[in-house]
Amino acid sequence: MKKILFMGVLLSCLSAHAQQLLTETEAVETALKNSPALKAGALNVHQNEQLVRSARNIPNPDVTFDSPTGDFYTLGLQQTLRFPTVYKHQAQLQSQQIGLAQKEQAITQNDLKWRVKSIYLMIQAAQANRAQIAAQDSVYDQIRLAAKRQFEAGTIDKLALTFAEMQAAEVRNALTEATQQLTTAKAQLAVLMHGNTKAEGGATEFRVSPLASIPMTASLSSDFTQNPIIKAAEQVEVINQKTIEVERANALPGFMVGYYNQGTRESNLGLRWRAGVSIPLWAGQYKSRISAAQTGYEIAKQRTEAQKVSLATDLQAAEGELIRYRNTLNYFQAVAIGQAEELISTARRLFESGQTDYIGFLRTTNDAYNIKLRYLDTLRSYHQTLLTVNYLTGNL
Repeated sequence: MKKILFMGVLLSCLSAHAQQLLTETEAVETALKNSPALKAGALNVHQNEQLVRSARNIPNPDVTFDSPTGDFYTLGLQQTLRFPTVYKHQAQLQSQQIGLAQKEQAITQNDLKWRVKSIYLMIQAAQANRAQIAAQDSVYDQIRLAAKRQFEAGTIDKLALTFAEMQAAEVRNALTEATQQLTTAKAQLAVLMHGNTKAEGGATEFRVSPLASIPMTASLSSDFTQNPIIKAAEQVEVINQKTIEVERANALPGFMVGYYNQGTRESNLGLRWRAGVSIPLWAGQYKSRISAAQTGYEIAKQRTEAQKVSLATDLQAAEGELIRYRNTLNYFQAVAIGQAEELISTARRLFESGQTDYIGFLRTTNDAYNIKLRYLDTLRSYHQTLLTVNYLTGNL
C-alpha cells in the first residue's frame, strides 16, 4: 500500500511540474496589461487631456456683409471675449478633471489587483485542498480494497466493508469537488489575465505557488487615506472648488472688438473700429450659480467624509477578523496539526497491529484529516483578510 501511495504522489508531482509556474506578481502584471477597464481609464485620461485647449474656448468671430448707407456693401468683423480670468479658471478646472480621471483609473487598478490576488489565493487554497484530499483518497481507496478482500475471505463483516466503502466514496466525491473548484478558479484567473472571455485552450495549464503560512504580521497600517477611493473623493472636492472660481469669473465683464464701416467709403480707417464691454447687469443669475457651486462643494466634502466612515468601518472589521484568524492559526500550528499527525500515525499503528478495526481507524483518521482541512481553510481566510486590509489601505 505504501508503494502505491508513493507512486501516486510521485505522478501527481510530475504532473504539477509539467505545468508552468505562475507567480502572483506575473498574474497581476498580465491582468493589468490586458484589462479593458484600465485601457478605458487610460483613454478617459487622454480624452480629458485633449479637452485642455478647449477650456480656453473663444467664441467664433462674426463676419458681416452689409450696406451701411444703402450705396455700397462692406465687410465687418466682430470678436467677443470673456474676462481673461474666466479662461484661466476654466483651464485649471479641466486640469483637475484630468487628475480625477487618473484617480478613477487608480481605483480600477486597485480593484483589479484585489480581484486577481483573491482569485490567485483561491487557486492556491483549492490546490492545497485538493492535494490534501488526494492523499486521503489514496489511503482510503487502499483501505476499501483491503476491506473488500477481507470480507470475501470472511474475516470482517458486512458493516465494516460498507463503512469502508462509504468513507472512500465520500472522500472521492470531495476530491471531485476540489478538482472542479480548482478548474473553475483557474478559468476565472485566465479570463482576467487575458482581458476577454475567449481565453486560449491552454490558458489554465499552469500551477501557482504553494499556499504557505507566511510570517504573522505584527502590525498593519490603519491609514486608509491612501485608498484611491478617498483620493478620488478629495479630487472631486478640488473640482467643485474650481467650479466656484469659474462661476465667480463668469460674473466679470466681457469685451468686444470689431471692425465696421458705418460711414462712406472714404471714412477714416481709425473711425471704422469699435470696442465695447458686456456688463453683468443681471447679478441674480450669477449669484445663483455661485451659490449652487458652493453647495456642490459642500456635498463633495460630505461624500468624502462618508467614504472615510465607510472605509474605517470596513477596516476595523477586517482587522478584527485578521486577529481572530491569526489566533486560530497559532492554535493549529502549535497544537492541532501536531495532534492530527499523531492521531493518523497512532491509528495506523493500532490498525496494522490489529488493535482496532476498520471503523475505528477510519473514524479516527477522518477526524484528523478534517483538522488539516480546517487549517487550510483558516489559512486561506487569513490571507484573504490580509488582502482586504491592504486593499482598504491602498497598499496592494
